[in-house]
Amino acid sequence: MERSHSARVSGRPQPAPTFGARAKDSPHPVSPPRRTDSRLGWLLDHRRPVITNRRRYMALGLPIAAVFLSAIIGGLVINQAYAGDAWHGGEGTIPKGGFRPTAKIKMNVLEQGTICAAVASGMALVRFGVRNYTHPRLYGVFSFVSYVTLLVVLLGQVYGGYSITVITNSQANAFANQIYSFLGNTFNYQDERFATTFQDIIQVSDFWAFMQGPVHDFLLGSALNNQHPADRAPQRPINAPAMTSLQTNAVSDVEEDLGVFPWIVSYCNLRAVVREPKDIRVASLLGQRVADLAFTGPYVQHKSQIRSGMPALFASHNFTVEAMPSSFENVFGQTIDSWDVVGSTGIRYPGAGGILVTDVTYPECFSWNGTVHASVDHVEGVHGCIYQGSWIAEWAAYNGTQFQLSYEREINALSLHHAVDADTALVQLGCNVLNTLEEIQAYVFYTIEFMPSGQVAPMEPRVVLAGYPFETPPVVWYPAILGFYILCEELQDLIFEGWTSYYFQAGWLNVFDWLASISLFALWVCDHVYHGVMPELNRSPDARMRTDTFWTLALVQSYFQTILGMACFFMVIKGLKFTKNVPIMCNIGNTFSHALIPVGVLLFVVLFLLVAFAIVFQIKFSMTQMTAFDTLGVSMFSMFRGLLGDFDTDGIFAASPEVGPPLFCLYVTVVLFVAFTILIALILSLIHISEPTRLLSISYAVFCLKKKKKKNMPHLVRQT
Repeated sequence: MERSHSARVSGRPQPAPTFGARAKDSPHPVSPPRRTDSRLGWLLDHRRPVITNRRRYMALGLPIAAVFLSAIIGGLVINQAYAGDAWHGGEGTIPKGGFRPTAKIKMNVLEQGTICAAVASGMALVRFGVRNYTHPRLYGVFSFVSYVTLLVVLLGQVYGGYSITVITNSQANAFANQIYSFLGNTFNYQDERFATTFQDIIQVSDFWAFMQGPVHDFLLGSALNNQHPADRAPQRPINAPAMTSLQTNAVSDVEEDLGVFPWIVSYCNLRAVVREPKDIRVASLLGQRVADLAFTGPYVQHKSQIRSGMPALFASHNFTVEAMPSSFENVFGQTIDSWDVVGSTGIRYPGAGGILVTDVTYPECFSWNGTVHASVDHVEGVHGCIYQGSWIAEWAAYNGTQFQLSYEREINALSLHHAVDADTALVQLGCNVLNTLEEIQAYVFYTIEFMPSGQVAPMEPRVVLAGYPFETPPVVWYPAILGFYILCEELQDLIFEGWTSYYFQAGWLNVFDWLASISLFALWVCDHVYHGVMPELNRSPDARMRTDTFWTLALVQSYFQTILGMACFFMVIKGLKFTKNVPIMCNIGNTFSHALIPVGVLLFVVLFLLVAFAIVFQIKFSMTQMTAFDTLGVSMFSMFRGLLGDFDTDGIFAASPEVGPPLFCLYVTVVLFVAFTILIALILSLIHISEPTRLLSISYAVFCLKKKKKKNMPHLVRQT
């Protein structure tokens, strides 16, 4: 008869606990040891706390049900919103990039979600069996190996291929930098003493100089190379990067006369969002302007409703003006509302539509199929005029020289006749650039705000990269499988251990597991939203060939990249859970767990201090030349930058020699010296609490080394 641990410690013989009953200091019943003659018997000779059948069935069924429910609900909602059919999804056609030949694209989120959920459920069943029917040592090895394998596969897909994203391609950064260099080049260099770039624009004339300078070279670089073979000298590269002619596309066979080059500017679109000044109602809240503006773009449907005088003015110069709505039609035939462009001060502008201009000087400006016109001896589209706000350089212009003359004439006419006037709220230049060698395409946006205060504010240029060509989403998508599997994993642990033990005794690192699962699920949703907001580009002569509708697609792709980064971050942080099995490293994890609440409370107090100082600095220095305190949000960010020593002390002293230096010294003393000293002292005081001073806190790996000396402590196995 074995003696219990309490009897052996006290020296008094006591009856051993009955198997299945709760032993002293053990929250669960103790399971009897299994006897086996097999050499692998130690794998099954485990002494786990007895789990009731009810809890075991819940841990087996509820996680799988939750995964399938999430996949079905997400699939039905996305299918209905973007494909029009909740159960079967949708199918459409879209150019492979720019105005390349079209390809079919199919999206059925419900089908993909259920397949990924089934794969994740199978993986969860394997984990369930290993956890419940094998030795804890084998389960620990299984958990660690499975985590490393899943993480390596995820990072391999992120960095080793194009199945998830193209931004990790070694040439992606160089491609984006080339675009920034082109459009960020100087202009007005002949008339100005100092070079001027896009960020230096302070008036309307600067914007038109930007269109006549960098945009001129950027757009015409492809147009001159894509001109008709009869007008192009053989083997003569023209001003554009990497202009080596290819016989076939790197991705698909495309007609040679489409201009198959590594660098292709497919189109550029210029749109203007206008407002009626009398309808502006601006409210100020914590430094952020929220405006209810009567934008012409999303509400006007007919030309007669465009601001008075504009149609007549442009008609006299062979231009027509159209006001396009902010909604558009996607590749599946569904009407999609564009996502807003958020200005620097919080004003929201429609992400599509607005005032679009068409040049009708020549009837042969536009080419739909590249066929020879019946009455003339040239190809349609020879002049390459602006059409619905777009200059199509890839296939609509076959005479690059005439395209250049038309572009220069149009920019001069728009600038001289005030296409951007006092009613203009925003002007946006959007371009699509293809790199056929690296299978990348870029959406480029250069935006300028004309705010009610009179300020002309260029927004930060945005270059968003995506894959080329557009492809149908795969039936099995690994991030979705990984997200569903982690959800099953955490629900199983939550049911087995209980709420209190799962979050408080096992450590707060379980929160990162949930964040990893949520971010991977959001990544799966965002990937299908990206395919769902793809605008339709119909090349038929009777269709509206709008290229002003790609802001939403680029914005979704930008969100996708952000969520992907967060998912990888949480997946790597998830590995800290395994440090509890390493005696030295477990102190670090335990310190984080014990310090989470006290440090959180201290940081909450520090946040109040930062808000207080941000308000003081913003009120005092917002009317100076320093831009670090223009609004409360910007001032708050400057307070965080000050923690790293990035603070404009010279500007503060110059703006207010009496108040600035004492205020800065008070900020440094209170926030940096006092608050950070308290933070360091608090963490140091918690380190000794995290040390394994008693056997119950020692990791299982250390406990196994002492098992020979202390054989009769089965109730400690579960706790360690």
